[in-house]
Amino acid sequence: MIAALVKKDVKLYFRNRFIAVVTIMGLVFYAILYYMLPAQVDETLDIALFIENPQATQIDERFEEYFEFTSFDSEAAMLAALEEEGDYLAGIAISASEAAAIDRGEKASIRAFYAPGIPTEVKNAYDDLLTITANGASPAFGGQFGRIDEEAVVLGPDMLETPIPIRDRFVPMMLLFLLAVEVMGVASLIMQEAESGTAQAVLTSPLRLSQFFTGKVIMGLAVAFVQLILLAAVIGKMSTSPLELMVTLLLGSFMIVGLSFLIASISRDYMSVLAWGMLVIIVFSIPAIAVLLPGLATAWAELIPSYFLVDAIHRILNFNASWGEIGSHLVVLFAAGLATMALGSALLRRRFQ
Repeated sequence: MIAALVKKDVKLYFRNRFIAVVTIMGLVFYAILYYMLPAQVDETLDIALFIENPQATQIDERFEEYFEFTSFDSEAAMLAALEEEGDYLAGIAISASEAAAIDRGEKASIRAFYAPGIPTEVKNAYDDLLTITANGASPAFGGQFGRIDEEAVVLGPDMLETPIPIRDRFVPMMLLFLLAVEVMGVASLIMQEAESGTAQAVLTSPLRLSQFFTGKVIMGLAVAFVQLILLAAVIGKMSTSPLELMVTLLLGSFMIVGLSFLIASISRDYMSVLAWGMLVIIVFSIPAIAVLLPGLATAWAELIPSYFLVDAIHRILNFNASWGEIGSHLVVLFAAGLATMALGSALLRRRFQ
């Protein structure tokens, strides 16, 4: 009986043209977007460089350790590239006397130029890098700042040593957005059955309310989980810790189905389902954005249940996280799904009876 109910629900789910189109187009769009995004991280900094009489010095060879640069035959040509063509953010000009002083290990002044409109933060970063490079280029310092010894300690994964391409950072957000559509799909299905009286009619048969809810849960889990697995397989992510990934996606699907029950219980029509669904998408996307752009992360984002989903996916796919590293995330996902499903089911039970 439950199998027949699930089969019926799947057919009704895809009869909703909006949900069906968004679901199918989402799979296609995210797969195409993934392969369009850069697959590698470009860690090089391009600068424009003018050295007067470059044959008399080896400064340009020392700069190769830090930057990729383009040499110009004149200072005017370099300034034109910075100001008019916009090909570079920064450039340096070194006269013959300055180059000779640097080669002798003497103190020298180097002129740095920046493109118009460069952000202050970027300019300060280039200032620091150019200062370090200029000091390192001087044999007198031996590549160090005087006698200061520096020991670098990286807290957490060293992103400089293991940079993550932007498209791999985008994967958790893709999977989350794909799941978020299911909130509206499953919730609208339950709400429409309640609004049209179909649910009440079905419940007059030997089918019990618990079986009715079980069918909805199985249908929601199946539709959501299959889509996530398909997308992960298309973009080639199923080979990375497949068991950990599948369990995480399954529990993420369980949480989303629980939210669908809750939204269906407080919605009175299709438009209210869409409104609540969009709110869920907006709020749940915040942790995904924090993974995509770590500089925007805030502590309160960890209060959103989707944080534990996107962070677990991020750790699994990009850092090969073990069960121990994602165990607490999985517990929170299961607890969030169980809580929302219990509350939603209780409210729906009162509505149907």
